[in-house]
This record gives sequence, structure tokens and C-alpha cells, in this order.
Amino acid sequence: MLRFLDGHYFALPLAYRVLIALAALAIIGLWAWWKRQLTLSGLAAAIVMGLASTLAGGFTALSLYLFFLLSAAIIGKLSRRIRGLEKIHKKGGRRDWIQVLANGAPAMLAIIIAHYEGSVLFPVVFAACLGEACGDTWASEIGVLSRKDPVSILTFTKVPRGLSGGVSLLGTLSAFLCCLLYGIFAFSSWSGASLALALCATLSAFAGVILDSFLGATIQAHYYDEKEDSFTEHSRDREGRALKLARGIRFLDNDMVNLMSNAASFLLCMSLGSLFV
Repeated sequence: MLRFLDGHYFALPLAYRVLIALAALAIIGLWAWWKRQLTLSGLAAAIVMGLASTLAGGFTALSLYLFFLLSAAIIGKLSRRIRGLEKIHKKGGRRDWIQVLANGAPAMLAIIIAHYEGSVLFPVVFAACLGEACGDTWASEIGVLSRKDPVSILTFTKVPRGLSGGVSLLGTLSAFLCCLLYGIFAFSSWSGASLALALCATLSAFAGVILDSFLGATIQAHYYDEKEDSFTEHSRDREGRALKLARGIRFLDNDMVNLMSNAASFLLCMSLGSLFV
């Protein structure tokens, strides 16, 4: 069905393709904003990035973005029953333009390269990048629903729910399932994508999720709030006072870690996939 739509879509003049893509993205983006998935800046960034990706990859590319958005909205609603995570996370559940770019820019780059390069490799890289971003979201949002407390990916000691670098069996399995789904999407969406390439997408995406947790436990900035007696990603407390850096590098926040992990999935899938093209 998507290939049928793409065949007709790419046969249209550029101006019509832009208008159709903008209309679809406006509807999807406004829904996400209304559902508090995006801020206004995040909405603008998503439309720009979605337009570039749709013009390059058609409705197939848009559908993979849409799965990310819809699944994040659904599981995010479920995980909101867990309270107190806003004290830890630097930003809330609504993604701003920086978060949108950090989670989607490598995928956008991959599908644009695919449009001009012509081989099946970069569409598979595109799927791997989105798989990593979506898998990380599933791991975080579903992981907090685990009955067991998460543990540090480094020391395997218990850590607070929602703290970067913490992992749970439920969250890890959820992330792998999501990455596997994106591997299946890659295999079924683009002609010429072999099972080997689908496996590359799955493993590269999952490796990025694991790297995200590792970076979160090592170099991501975390601060200690003495009043709350807890670690947080916020550099200042609610009254505006600067907090002491407890670990990590000050300028490496969660957005930077997301971008680094997503870029790692891009490079890993490109390297592994080149062996099978």
C-alpha cells in the first residue's frame, strides 16, 4: 500500500508533493501538540524535518515517523501514572525543537542521502535511527512501570526511577521489541532490503539504546539537590539556585546524549549494512 502511494506521490510535480506533505504533517503535528507531545518549537521542527523526510522518502518514511509519534503518545499516557519524574528530568514529556532534532536529525539525514544515493542501505539506516530513538522512549516510558526498581547499567545497584543510566528488564525488553519492529519495517518497506540488513537495523538500533544508558550513567550531567535529597538533570532548583554538579560533564545533557546515541546507530548500521549491500 505504501509503495503504491509513494509511486503516485513521486509522480506528482514538486509543488503538489510539498503541499500534500505539509497538509499531512500539519494534521499530525497539531494532534501531537494538542496531546502535549510537542511544544510549539517542537511542532515547527517536526514539520520542517518531516517535510524534508517525506519529500525524500515518501509516505513510507512518514509512516515510520508516525509509528514513533503514536507509540510514544500511547505509552507516555500510561507511564504518567508514575509521579515525581519531573523532579529528575530536565524537560517534561513535551518535546521541544532541540529534542526533536536530537532524536530525528540522523534519520532525516539518512533518508535524504538515500534519495540521492539510490541504494537500499540508507533507508535501512533511516529505520535504525528511528528504531533507536523510539526504543529509547519505550525503554524509559515502559521501564518506569516495572514493579522492580531499575539498576545502574554500570554497577547493577538500585537507582531512582527515571534517572538516566538506570535499566530494568521490562524496559530493556521493550526497547529490543521496538528495535525489532523497526528492523521488520525496514525489511518490508523497501525492495532489496534483505533479512541481513533488517538484522543490522535491529542490532544497530538496540546498540544505540544501550549506549544511551551507558552515556547517561557516565558522562551525562547530573546534579544533586540537597533540599530534595536527590539527583536531577536540572542545573538549578525550583527557586533558581545553582545546584552542584554530582557527575558527568556539565554541557552534556540528555539531548546531547540522545544525539550521540542516535548518531552511533547511524554509523554502526551504515558500517554493518555495507557488508550486505
